[in-house]
Amino acid sequence: MPLTYPLTHFEELMLHQDSNAFPTNCFVRMRFRGRLDERGFRAAALVAVARHPLLHARVQRHRGRYRWQVDEPAPEISWCDGTVNQQPTFHRLNLESEHGLKLAVCLQEHESELMVQFHHACCDGLAIFQVVHELLLAYAMEIDGNADVSLPEIDLSLLQNRGSLGLTAGRFLRLVSRQAVGLRGVWQFLTRKPSHLLPHRVPQRAEPAPLSFPSVMAHHFEPEVSTGLRRAAKRAKVTQNDLLIRDLFLALEEFRRAQGVDEPTSWLRLMIPVSLRQKHQYQAPAANIVSSVFLDRRAIDMEEPEHLLQDLSEEMGLIKRRHLNYLFLYSLWGQRILPRGLERTARPKRCQTTVVFTNLSRVFARSPLPRQDGRLQCGDVVLMHVEAIPPIARHLNAALGVSWYANQMTITLHHDPRAVSHEAAGELLGGLVRRMRESAKAK
Repeated sequence: MPLTYPLTHFEELMLHQDSNAFPTNCFVRMRFRGRLDERGFRAAALVAVARHPLLHARVQRHRGRYRWQVDEPAPEISWCDGTVNQQPTFHRLNLESEHGLKLAVCLQEHESELMVQFHHACCDGLAIFQVVHELLLAYAMEIDGNADVSLPEIDLSLLQNRGSLGLTAGRFLRLVSRQAVGLRGVWQFLTRKPSHLLPHRVPQRAEPAPLSFPSVMAHHFEPEVSTGLRRAAKRAKVTQNDLLIRDLFLALEEFRRAQGVDEPTSWLRLMIPVSLRQKHQYQAPAANIVSSVFLDRRAIDMEEPEHLLQDLSEEMGLIKRRHLNYLFLYSLWGQRILPRGLERTARPKRCQTTVVFTNLSRVFARSPLPRQDGRLQCGDVVLMHVEAIPPIARHLNAALGVSWYANQMTITLHHDPRAVSHEAAGELLGGLVRRMRESAKAK
């Protein structure tokens, strides 16, 4: 009998959010010095994907509920040689008929690019970096039989209760008792009406995705900027993430004004994914062990950048102390009780989030692979750059991702070209980069 798992609340939300016009797909783009070996890569991909059941499963509806049906692993890999003017293309991953992972490799004369596309219903960003790291380890082992590395242990039993997030009944009750303060935030979420990043005609779900999907641009900072931001956050007695969130709010408002949108009392809402992994869950196969928090600010709240920073830091501190990051999942549990509740939540009629901001922190920080100038050597190639690309959705025009690799911070902007042109997206990213540089230099 095929192995099956029921979908969790969050997985079902991501399934319903998915559409032709707005695929709920994330990406990781990686650039290597050297040309990946096709035989070794395909063998390594099979090894890595086989360890993670949700990445080789399809979604079925059974007795009114959705479930994963796990198939034999058969990773979809497109392979092209860029020297003959070939480029990979990407389409929406339909979980009813195909698996939620695709790998695309494009070779140049002396370098390689790998695009990892995955459906958010299958796993979150931290999980896909877990899989990608295993892929790099397996590739190094395929290329070099003497490679002094091995694949980490995986506990498949942790998939069964992934929807509980490791909460016992006692811990669940203790958390709930500390979260009454979060009810005010729930009321604000429901009653405030956040604005689109820019006014535009909102495409219908059945319309095709843009031909340029995914539309992404990235900026790689010099190591001294990353160091400067860390020092600036320490001086201000806030986290580095608080500082980045402040700069993003300021950059968003500056961008909107430059685009002719002057709405000082309109709400801008950031959606910020947060990991809920506990220590034992780091051995779990790829899955969504994640929630989200939401931060709202208006232009009139941003007139004093230092006050804005402290205010955001206090709010994020309260969220952490009271574990308010669980509230979003509690709301999904409640929505699932109602007929088509999750489906309505996933397909709102108006804007509920202006921009997504995800911070994946340091990736591959504890990898056993050897390094060249801080960069991973994977057999016959060296990993030079990594870019994390979050998904966008209907009413959501832009998503930004931040990660650190080899002491270098990278920020990506995934935008909807139907709402934010490539030129406008460049202005938004440029404005954010400028503000982050200014923060890094502040005394």
